Amino acid sequence: MRDLPPLKTLPVFLSVCHHLNFTKAAEELCITHSAVSQNIQNLESFLGKKLINRTTRHMELTAEGERYRQSIEEGMNLIVRATQREMQSDKQVYLNSIPTLALKWLIPRLPNFTTAHPDIELRLSAISLSDFDIDADNLDLAIGYGNSPDWWPDSVAKEWCQDQLLLVGRPSVLEKYQSIEEILQNETQIWVKDRYRSSDWKQWADAKNLPLGSKAKKQVFENSTQAIQAAIAGVGIFVTHNIFVTDELSSGLLKNLAEPAITIDSWYYILCRPDKVRSKNVKTVIDWLMEEVS
Repeated sequence: MRDLPPLKTLPVFLSVCHHLNFTKAAEELCITHSAVSQNIQNLESFLGKKLINRTTRHMELTAEGERYRQSIEEGMNLIVRATQREMQSDKQVYLNSIPTLALKWLIPRLPNFTTAHPDIELRLSAISLSDFDIDADNLDLAIGYGNSPDWWPDSVAKEWCQDQLLLVGRPSVLEKYQSIEEILQNETQIWVKDRYRSSDWKQWADAKNLPLGSKAKKQVFENSTQAIQAAIAGVGIFVTHNIFVTDELSSGLLKNLAEPAITIDSWYYILCRPDKVRSKNVKTVIDWLMEEVS
């Protein structure tokens, strides 16, 4: 262990790297300015190289300091994740879902899960598809979306639900027009400003062999949850994904305006961290997800 630096110097070094200011680092760590300076000197002395260039008005990392910062941050992150995992109760299962799926499908069904499995604490997060990392975010399970399980080589992927697109609107829309072409020409089209949703309208229209209506008015929203609420409110019509509006269709708040829905070559996958595959509680959550979606 003699190659290890004084371990108490590492959090100080990282704080100084973040702030590039000894005073701010001292405030963050609740130590004195001189203690910060002494820790940095001790670390530089141990390594035999300068990590930080300091003047009275300016501070910057040396090339060696920047390289060491990156390595130490990686190591610290590993320690944090390992500690978090060990602190988790065996009763807790952490599940991440696409935000709209979490809000419109998962959360309404949580009471069913709690009733059936009172001894399991299912903890939900809704990190977006492009941002979540099942390992870095310390997740047990996640719901991913794509056309191949190969998208998640570090997870055990299981097909959960094949995706379907459909055109939805208030039921009263069907009473106003004689054909779907008239609906497309006259109703405001609701779109979502999201790269994962940008092709939904065209994909649906191409499959139905229908024109989108070049003169139709468009209303753009930031996410599908907003767009669904807009359709319910009567703002317009919306091409969305079947699983997002399951409850709204069942309750009659929305109507599929052009039966049948279009099945597309994309799936929702249940992703499991490899070291959690044999966990009894994780398997219970997976089985419940499979039952609910069926």
